[in-house]
Amino acid sequence: MLGTITAADFQPLQGQVCIFETTTPTLSVRLTVEQVTSRPDCQVPGAGEAREPFGVLLSGQQAEVDFTSATGVLRLGDGATLEGVYINRVLPPMGGDPRPWYQLVFN
Repeated sequence: MLGTITAADFQPLQGQVCIFETTTPTLSVRLTVEQVTSRPDCQVPGAGEAREPFGVLLSGQQAEVDFTSATGVLRLGDGATLEGVYINRVLPPMGGDPRPWYQLVFN
C-alpha cells in the first residue's frame, strides 16, 4: 500500500491527528499532520510513471515521549492504516517551537 500513496492522499489530512505505533520500543504517539510538500525535483530521472516524491511534516505533543526514528504503523485520521512507515525526527520549522517534529518521506 505504501507504494500507491500520493501527496493528494495526505492533503485532506492536514490539521488532523494520527497515531504512530511501534513495538520496538513500544510507542503510541499522537502526531498532527502539519504540511504536505510535493518534491518533483527529487524524481529519479527516467522513472516514467512513478509517483512524484513528497514529504509529510508532523508535529507531536510536547509532553509525550519523543523518539529519533522508528518504523511502525500509522493510523490516519480518516481511518486508514499504513504499515511499515518510517518516521524520523527533524528540527522544528519555527526555531523555538518546543514540540517534537517528524517527517515521512515518500519517493
